[in-house]
Amino acid sequence: MITRPEIIEGLRRHIQRIGGQENLKMLEVEPGHARLSIELPEEALNLYGNAHGGFLFSLCDIAAGMATYAYEVTNVTQCAGINFVRGVSSGTLYVESNIVHKGRQTAVCRVDITNEDGKLVATGNFTMFLGKEI
Repeated sequence: MITRPEIIEGLRRHIQRIGGQENLKMLEVEPGHARLSIELPEEALNLYGNAHGGFLFSLCDIAAGMATYAYEVTNVTQCAGINFVRGVSSGTLYVESNIVHKGRQTAVCRVDITNEDGKLVATGNFTMFLGKEI
């Protein structure tokens, strides 16, 4: 067990509130595609001053769900993976989801987050389980 007070305090700083997804803007949404944007809010930064990985993952998950929902079908994330390519601490982020395969029960989405300069921040693959038609 860790007993050094300064290490314990550092560990506690990792537990933080993450927010700001409600500021997402829909730029384009059609079956199999969603493009969103967000001005990176301060409440989405981690203790090192960069966008929190959980926040970025959540943006990807939302975009994948929207691209799938646009087929007029309910859906939930079945499986997901993400790679964080570069840190970002401010500015506008763009989240783009494209379905690369749609079957009877699942859809596979590739999701990229880019910064204002068009540089890749994160990329992920999301498998969405398809539910009922809407």
